[in-house]
Amino acid sequence: MIYLLVFIIAAIISFLVTPPVIRFASRRGIVGPHLDDAKSRQAIPLLGGISIFIGFLVSTALAFLLSRGELLGEYDTHFLGLMLGSTLILGLGIYDDIRGIKAPIKLIFQTVAALILILCGYNLNLITNPFGGQIHLGIWGIPLTIFWIVGLTNAINLLDGLDGLACGVAGIAALTLFFSSMNGAPFMPIIVIGLAGACLGFLRYNFYPARIFLGDTGSLLLGFILAAVSIQSSFKTTAGIALVLPLIALLLPITDTLIAFIRRIIKGKNPFQGDRRHLHHRLLLMGYSQKQAVRMFYLLTINLGIIALVLKYAGRNLAFGMLFLIALMLYIFLKIIEDFRYSIKGRGEEEVSGER
Repeated sequence: MIYLLVFIIAAIISFLVTPPVIRFASRRGIVGPHLDDAKSRQAIPLLGGISIFIGFLVSTALAFLLSRGELLGEYDTHFLGLMLGSTLILGLGIYDDIRGIKAPIKLIFQTVAALILILCGYNLNLITNPFGGQIHLGIWGIPLTIFWIVGLTNAINLLDGLDGLACGVAGIAALTLFFSSMNGAPFMPIIVIGLAGACLGFLRYNFYPARIFLGDTGSLLLGFILAAVSIQSSFKTTAGIALVLPLIALLLPITDTLIAFIRRIIKGKNPFQGDRRHLHHRLLLMGYSQKQAVRMFYLLTINLGIIALVLKYAGRNLAFGMLFLIALMLYIFLKIIEDFRYSIKGRGEEEVSGER
């Protein structure tokens, strides 16, 4: 019941706090344009991450306080580190939404937030292999931890291109992590179910047609919290999945980010410079509406989450089969989009030749 209560409280608080945030951002002119550029739709308020953060913070802190520390256990330092790091990322996102910040400065602050987590006990110095055995990283666990946190933070940030996309995917991933951590310490399930509830409450205003955007305030925050909880030290008690399960649950944003970075680097562009060639943009080009594209991402993320949970609870005998299924599903999805892109390019060249 405590998990259900945390989920409901987080959803209600996020839902109730969002309208005041909308009014505040609108009055201050903290707004962003719509992707579809519809003339009938005005610029949309940003700062949606504030609602999610308040719902997440109040629900989880309340659970730990009412249990008199029993649910928190020995992870008080971990919770403190998560709140400090999240607050820093939230402040970074708010300033970016209002004034704008260059990518190198963002990376510096994100690295500082990652170091806060490391000082509070988050470290990938030991990774349990789902196929058996353990991998000891030693001192190399520190740079890997920073890379994972900063990378996943920016992956969710880059995914935030359609109404409700990043918030919904993050919420589904949080639910996946919740069900995977039920047999571990209570700290982990409380954190992720609080995040999932906060996402649900906010999604009421963020789904198409959105009344408010996450902005960098929200997308950076969601990525940071997901990165943190996926490497939380108590995660070693959940059948040793370590990074494998969150990697599968968040495979779509991670893959999209890698493709975008590689594409920009090959073309000699700044890898952090935004464009409209992400996977969700290509789905729009294929003729899908925003709602259809977002629901497709939701469905794929749910399927990946189910596969990740099967991988965790079924044991190593089905591990290779599950990983093969993941790779095949992602390959087919990317292949369809890539083939369509080339067909559009070919038709465009034919039209140009015909005009000549």
